[in-house]
Amino acid sequence: MKYKTRLCLLALAGGALSLAFFLYGQREREPLQYLNRPESGTGDQRTEVRVEMEGETLPFQVTVREIPYEEEEILEKLQSASERLGAVFLKENTDFDHIGQEVFMPSAFPDTEIRIQWYLDSWDHIDPDGTVKNESLKQPVTVRVQAVLTLGEEELVWEQSIQVIPPVHPDAQQKLRMLEYELSERQEEVSDRLELPAAIAGEPIVWYQAADDRWIWILGLTLLALAAMAVGQRQEEDKIRKKRERGMQLDYPEIVSRLSLYMGAGISTRKAWERIVDDYEKNETADITRHTAYEEMRTTLREMQSGVAEAQAYERFGTRCRMPSYLKLGTLLSQNLRKGTKNLAGLLQEESREAFENRRALAKRMGEECESKLLLPMLMMLLTILIIIMYPAVVSFQV
Repeated sequence: MKYKTRLCLLALAGGALSLAFFLYGQREREPLQYLNRPESGTGDQRTEVRVEMEGETLPFQVTVREIPYEEEEILEKLQSASERLGAVFLKENTDFDHIGQEVFMPSAFPDTEIRIQWYLDSWDHIDPDGTVKNESLKQPVTVRVQAVLTLGEEELVWEQSIQVIPPVHPDAQQKLRMLEYELSERQEEVSDRLELPAAIAGEPIVWYQAADDRWIWILGLTLLALAAMAVGQRQEEDKIRKKRERGMQLDYPEIVSRLSLYMGAGISTRKAWERIVDDYEKNETADITRHTAYEEMRTTLREMQSGVAEAQAYERFGTRCRMPSYLKLGTLLSQNLRKGTKNLAGLLQEESREAFENRRALAKRMGEECESKLLLPMLMMLLTILIIIMYPAVVSFQV
């Protein structure tokens, strides 16, 4: 079956069901005379109805309470819970005379609405959460337990005497609590040192000084610092690379324009190159900022003076600059020497016009970046001004 067919069938089925339920809801309905109450123990229910009065129909919510238990039924449920409460309280203990493990004292009897309130004549050895604290015991201790079971308005009291016994087969947590109690008892004596127990619950134990784990933090911080340094170094290199490329982009139109001017006047490529480098060296002391493009041109001139072929020097110049525009310039000058290029000055002049257009677009982007960088300081200044203006008004209101 095609997708469109299935889609149409689904839309038709949904529309038909929606229409059917809409018509069912709009049918003539008999006025309500009563609502069925929930069975006992199921809880109250909220029902949405509509009330028509004075010709207007209004929505209304009715809370229908469950059918209350009869008194005999309540007493029967309380009695049944009371008979089973002992097993619930014991949990994994064998009987009431040997309470050595955790007991269960819930606030409500399981799966019923019967509330339970617990009372003990001493909470020294049993916590409200059922934890048995018998680590300090040498002999069994009797505790009186009372539970008040409540359902509706009726109450039933359950009472039982239990014996909390010393640990028989303590687990690791109980042994640790026993050690804690033993150390607390030993420190009540006046002594300049604390003797550590050699055994607990009949089992020998050995004590050691806790290992110094500060090296983990130092190692982690060192690795984090190394990672931060690596990221910072990479960001710094990217920043230097972008600064270098931007400077070369700004210098490129001027270099191409001057080459075009000199070569259009009949000066050879090498002589034009030498004049540009000489002018840069004369102005280098006055201009603190070093221009990478001119530095590469000076390196190229030194290579030609040291015996490197002129065409090869131009190609190496473009390769070192690692930018498409300079690579194009180096290739153009190299091909002019090797194969001869007609109207090289005109080509350079065209390249110069294109380079100045690119420089204009670059200057526009740089201006937009400056505006975005100034946004945060401007917002901070605005916040400061607002604080200066609003502070006297707020102080005057408080006075």
